[in-house]
Amino acid sequence: METSAFVHTVWREIKGNPPDRDQPLIMEAPQGSDLYELVAEFGSWAGRHRNLAAGGFIDPSLTERTGLPLVEPFGAGELLEMRGWGYRNRWIGCGLVASPHGPRAIAVIAHRENPASAGFPEGASWAEKLRIITGWEPIPGPRVDWPTIEADLGTRLPSDYKEIVNLFGAGSFDEYFELAVPGGPGAGHNPWKRYGPDLASGGLLPWGWSEYELGLMWSTGATDPDEWTVVTQSEGEGEQQFDCGAGEFILRMLTDVQLGYPMSHAPGHVFVSYGPPDF
Repeated sequence: METSAFVHTVWREIKGNPPDRDQPLIMEAPQGSDLYELVAEFGSWAGRHRNLAAGGFIDPSLTERTGLPLVEPFGAGELLEMRGWGYRNRWIGCGLVASPHGPRAIAVIAHRENPASAGFPEGASWAEKLRIITGWEPIPGPRVDWPTIEADLGTRLPSDYKEIVNLFGAGSFDEYFELAVPGGPGAGHNPWKRYGPDLASGGLLPWGWSEYELGLMWSTGATDPDEWTVVTQSEGEGEQQFDCGAGEFILRMLTDVQLGYPMSHAPGHVFVSYGPPDF
């Protein structure tokens, strides 16, 4: 079985029945499988991975929120390497374990608690609420130079949006829609620079999009960017206006079934990271 075929088999398991809460599923990769090829294959649909174990050393700071269920099944000295991803109600890992015949590659599927089951802390920002429902734990990386971006654009950008970008970086929510992130894939250093002249007349400024031809915009008529509201554009629905900012709209998009977006019916939510911005 080739690497891609093995990953496809794991993917079918992930899409099937939920994993046992107390017994993670461990799947042995084909003999001779290369860990880095496996990580690349998993990463092509699960995004940027986390290093949970390397060189036989398990990260002592791991918790239920950061991938501990993927390393718990292994005894002392057994686990050599582990890379992990949080994906909806599952943890997914691939790594190397010691065996009498040398290191062997494996994949692990473990139960992941709903990160939003405890609700939201009082006063939580929209960015923090999104972090809670996706179970996202920030990965260190370069930060967006907002003063330079805003100077080029000629206006501030909404605070809730900048907080979300600072917390999550470039990536996809529920593999459905993406944020316009400076330095992110296809965005360039400043994805809004050419829109500057439109802002003087209260025009529309894009801040996200989906693979289903849904465009997410700000209506920039308000003097204070924190009061800019959301406008969506799609071929089927045309233009729709929402009396809220980007952060609230993303949360409603993921959880409010009355809005009608498919992600609101999902059993859990995920943020797939594309990696640090490319400045």
